[in-house]
Amino acid sequence: MVRRGLAFIAIAGLLAACSTPAASSGGGTGPISATIKEWQISLSSTNHSSGPITFNIANNGDKEHEFVVRKTDKTADALPLNADGEVSEDAPELTAVGDPSEVAEIKSGSTDRTLTVTLQPGHYVIFCNLHVEELLHYQKGMHVDLTVN
Repeated sequence: MVRRGLAFIAIAGLLAACSTPAASSGGGTGPISATIKEWQISLSSTNHSSGPITFNIANNGDKEHEFVVRKTDKTADALPLNADGEVSEDAPELTAVGDPSEVAEIKSGSTDRTLTVTLQPGHYVIFCNLHVEELLHYQKGMHVDLTVN
């Protein structure tokens, strides 16, 4: 009987651990780790409390990238584009979030780049807008949504 009770407790503990929300869905208050590589941007949290937010950026890819933050009502995959196919960063639907509100020229293998911005509640998009020869990083999938509460 005792073994059965211990087994039940162990199973209940495993189920509780498996049902805990992932870091990317919870609201955070500390820095956000951002990993960029071909062709994605990953954040340790896609929900965060308003106020100053520091992004610790690592480029795990083989190519140089950039990290641009804009406030918008548009989803990450529906940003306005210019004639060249790049995101139109100055479009009225996109609002810069500070000066600076981006980190350019993040070399491959770099792990020491940071960006601190003060974000108010709302929806933000983080993207890479590099256009190298015929390669448009944004259109290859380098974008992610961020909600600030």
